Amino acid sequence: MNKKGTVMKENRITLYRFLSIGFTYPEKDFSDIVQRGIELMSKSYTNLNKNGYKLTGIKNLKKGLKELSNMPFEDWQAKYTSLFIANFPTTPLHPYESFYKEGIVGGEISEMLDSIYKSCGLEIFDDREMPDYLVFELEFAAFLIENEVSCKPLFEEFFFNHLFNWVPKFFEDVINFNDSPLFYKALSEIGATFLNREKKIIKEFIYE
Repeated sequence: MNKKGTVMKENRITLYRFLSIGFTYPEKDFSDIVQRGIELMSKSYTNLNKNGYKLTGIKNLKKGLKELSNMPFEDWQAKYTSLFIANFPTTPLHPYESFYKEGIVGGEISEMLDSIYKSCGLEIFDDREMPDYLVFELEFAAFLIENEVSCKPLFEEFFFNHLFNWVPKFFEDVINFNDSPLFYKALSEIGATFLNREKKIIKEFIYE
């Protein structure tokens, strides 16, 4: 791989990991963590755009982070919970592949993902969440690209049978849901435009 290819690979890994962090349940100092993440991600965002990615959303992401940072931290946590974890009468957004494919959280899809992770020697670090949780899938995507030579046999199964098969629809749902905070709408916009290009890049890598 030439120098440009190596840099592009690093930029893509950075984007996957930033998206994963952004959709994590907000814990203490989360605003500072995301702010540092944006600073680190911005260069990758610019470099990817120079190479055909057409990413959008970073300006609103910064604005949205400021909005959430200005509210009491417990309110941010409550907002995340009401959007993605539990709400009455219906949780509006579900960051789980199993929900999009089976209509429930967990089940066979979750077990399949767990097996894929374990085939790479990985274990879920947070037993409060299912293996098909968006955050885990995005982090695993970064892991696969980081280890693309040894992990190439898993690319088609994971990216096209799992990640690309539901995450773009999740991002679309977040963007279209009226009560989604600007931060999560912008994060989803970045993710949607990023994955749109990634499909082509991953396909070219699989069949090269």
